[in-house]
Amino acid sequence: MAKSSFNPSPYYYGMPDVYMQMGYYPFPTPPATEQLPRQVHIPYAMSMASQCKYFLGQTEKVIAGTNDQSFGALANPFRSGVLLYVFDWHVTNLSDHPLEVQFWFGKTESIVGAKSSPAITPGYAQLSPCPPSQGKILFSTGGTDLPRGGAVATTRIIPSMSTAGAEINGQWILGPGMTLMAHVPASEKGASFLFSTGWWEQPVF
Repeated sequence: MAKSSFNPSPYYYGMPDVYMQMGYYPFPTPPATEQLPRQVHIPYAMSMASQCKYFLGQTEKVIAGTNDQSFGALANPFRSGVLLYVFDWHVTNLSDHPLEVQFWFGKTESIVGAKSSPAITPGYAQLSPCPPSQGKILFSTGGTDLPRGGAVATTRIIPSMSTAGAEINGQWILGPGMTLMAHVPASEKGASFLFSTGWWEQPVF
């Protein structure tokens, strides 16, 4: 059989190779497919709630008479075996005048005569209940001085008939035997307020 005299044209087979070496592609390149994100950010507090480790609660209405101090507190019992990571706090001022609130950190054992609030619930509401919290919500009225064994770290002024608060996001940590107290100093006008907070619990390492 005779050899064909047809020779491929270098324009179609040779020249594109030269263009490609120069960084030029004569043929259109299909667009890259859009990549969907493979990571989803889940807030840490949400992760704790899904494990039945996040709780929230509030005091009963605290009414302080003239020249009596009062407080609401989140307390970690001495042998709880967990750390309490405070997520947020809120104070509702039910008085007709501004309220001074001092945030006190100190020993739980130095708080005497406080009542325990039953208004505590896990953040994960389900038919099969989560285990009860180790943290306790305490409140009390009476006396004129702060308990010993602690310190006031910050002070807030809450306008009348309003609620103020902040998200701490776990930066306030209470070890076993320690308490965070929202303390209202004694005054001539008296006071009426609610204290609420949210926190998660993890074992002591």
